Amino acid sequence: MVIKATDYIKTAFSVEDANQIKMKMDMVIEVHDNVTIDFSGITFFTTLFFSTAITCFVFSLGATRYDQIIRVTGLTEIGQTAYEHSLEFAREESLMTPEQIRAKIAAVDNELDEE
Repeated sequence: MVIKATDYIKTAFSVEDANQIKMKMDMVIEVHDNVTIDFSGITFFTTLFFSTAITCFVFSLGATRYDQIIRVTGLTEIGQTAYEHSLEFAREESLMTPEQIRAKIAAVDNELDEE
């Protein structure tokens, strides 16, 4: 199943944009074994968009299943870079234990307190 991003969004920039694609992906993943999201025609991208809309599925599907069923096409060079950063982060985070996650959150909290 191919999802043409421009049918739902004009940019891949905001959380609102991401939620539009994520809702469509949720519906498609329930029914289809393969999902391709075609970003042809989209020129603005953020890692926040990809984390919210697409790579979040690494956590629910697992990295192996994600790689088997989800494809992303039609990205600009900047879009590809943003997507790869988001995907790498999701894969790293999905392998962390709850203790590691708590430690990472505590480290960020400590950094914020120091500022």
